[in-house]
Parts: sequence; structure tokens; C-alpha cells
Amino acid sequence: MNNSEIRNVTKEILKGKYKYVMLPFILATLLLGLAQSQDLYSNLYESYGLSYVFTIGSIALFIVGPISIGLATYSLSIVNEEDYSYNQIATGFKYFFKALFLYLLFNISVLIGTILLIIPGVVIFLMFSQIFYIIAENPQIGVIDAFKKSASLMKNKKLQYLGLGLRYILFFILGVFTLGIWWLWLTPQMYVSFAIFYKELQV
Repeated sequence: MNNSEIRNVTKEILKGKYKYVMLPFILATLLLGLAQSQDLYSNLYESYGLSYVFTIGSIALFIVGPISIGLATYSLSIVNEEDYSYNQIATGFKYFFKALFLYLLFNISVLIGTILLIIPGVVIFLMFSQIFYIIAENPQIGVIDAFKKSASLMKNKKLQYLGLGLRYILFFILGVFTLGIWWLWLTPQMYVSFAIFYKELQV
């Protein structure tokens, strides 16, 4: 399935569901965005000092991994046409330490690759991009095994995933001209498209 077909299937799956899934996806995405916002930490440092930044940063660090797994779980349930609930976004906290280790190892790997050269950082990001879906689908799998499985699944698929991601980046940029209204539809579409991509890797 190419990226255009993924987009078409995404729209078909979400038809009639937007009013139920928009808010959970938007709120979780905003929370992740705030947790990883460099501008936020810069402003906090200027206003309150380093100790406040450290406290907020620690809280953010602890929630990003679990919520990422929760979003993957929620998205996969929608794609699989199973019962889905916004409560699934919090399911990642059941595997808190695994989620934390997963997130830390992923970011350290990408950071090392980026420090060496930007392109290796992008390649590492793409190679390990499926780890949260893997854990969401099989919470019993080990962290290192999740990384190995993601690398195996993404063999020869990195460019397609990059193209899908860049397509959504472009759509979100164009969404500025709708005063952000289009983002309400784009956010669920993005997560569901990535979940479909993951399912297609296993075909």
C-alpha cells in the first residue's frame, strides 16, 4: 500500500468517527508538544530559574513515553475496528518503566546519530520509529527486542515512512491558512495513517 492509498484508507476508517476521536487526539498531541517544547523550557528558565525547569522537565520526561504508547494503542484499535476509548491513551502508564526506558533509549540513539551527522540521526529515527506500536501491540516484548523488531520491519521502508511524515508536515503547514481548523481533522488522520503503515509492515 503506497502513501496515497494509506491516506484514502485513513479517511474511510475515520468517516463518521471524527466527533469521537478529535478531542482525545488533539489533547494528547498538545500535551506531548508542551512536554517537548524548547521554547516553554526557555521561558520557564527566564521566569523561574533552573530548579523549576528541572521539575517540569522531569514530569514531562515521565509522561511522554507512556502517552506515546497510549496513542499507538488508541490508533491501532481504531484501525483494527475494535472497541476504542480515549482511556486507552493512558494505558501506557501500566508499563511506566518500560515506556520511560523506551523513550530515553530512542532519544539518546537519535541524539547520538544527529551529533555525528544529521543524516544518521534521521536514519536512526526512521529505523526505530515503530517501537511504540510494537509495545502497544505486544506489551510483553522487551525494550531491546522492540528496537530490533522495528529495525527489521523498517528495512527498505524508511523512505516511504519519511514521505508519509513529510506529507503530514506539509498539510499542517498549509493548515495555518485555515487558522488551524484543518488540524482538527489532520491530527486523527496522521495517527491513524501511521498505525495503518505499521500494520502494512507486517503483511
